[in-house]
Amino acid sequence: MCDGYKDITDDAICFQFKQMDNQIMRYIHMKMSQIGFDEVTVMHGWILGFLYRNSDRRICQKDIEDQFSIAKSTVTNILKLMEKKGYVTRVSGEHDARTKELHLTPEGVKIHKKTIEQIHLLHDSIEEGITDEERECFYRIIGKIKNNMEKNRRKD
Repeated sequence: MCDGYKDITDDAICFQFKQMDNQIMRYIHMKMSQIGFDEVTVMHGWILGFLYRNSDRRICQKDIEDQFSIAKSTVTNILKLMEKKGYVTRVSGEHDARTKELHLTPEGVKIHKKTIEQIHLLHDSIEEGITDEERECFYRIIGKIKNNMEKNRRKD
């Protein structure tokens, strides 16, 4: 922007979110690799956490797709890799053999606990100086954006 031209995307909320997401992901990857967690992607961590928190109920691939708003093919590939690494197992459903229920392995639980410990430290650092009021305002705005995106998705 040396010539004084300012692209409209610089002020767009979605551009700012993407930029912030990139910064946070780089920071998380750097910190996690410093403690030897290169093999656990952020998405793996989120899925491990979701399965851990919901271990008392039946979780299938569709639940992962819905929870994280990601495509079926993407979830399939992620789960195959997580299964290969020994973090999860897929077991035929009780009522429908085509449905595969997801379960954490003991290794998956161990990785989740180590990861969540580090994530808490990272969150403290990332959220430093943000007041409760600012956090509430942020969540209200995020909620509105998510609702707008959901309305638009249903229209298309």
